[in-house]
Amino acid sequence: MSLWKSNNIDKVWANICKYEGEAFYTVTNKEIKYVVKDNYIIVVSIPSHTRISKTNFEKALEMNASKPSEINLRGRAYIYGIITDSRIK
Repeated sequence: MSLWKSNNIDKVWANICKYEGEAFYTVTNKEIKYVVKDNYIIVVSIPSHTRISKTNFEKALEMNASKPSEINLRGRAYIYGIITDSRIK
């Protein structure tokens, strides 16, 4: 079973909340940090403060992507960097 199918959104979201404020990295090694607000995160380590919903994380998990470009959602590099991190999966 793949990483994507073996993790449900509740487990992933709980870990996303648990590691709020810690550094995560995109595949290009760009550091990102985020804060959790209700059912979304705000990536605060970039000037535009990208907002990504819990629903987008759930959709990304269902996509079974092996690289960020396969995730057709806003913030895909950040989503991929977070959900593939060993603290989250």
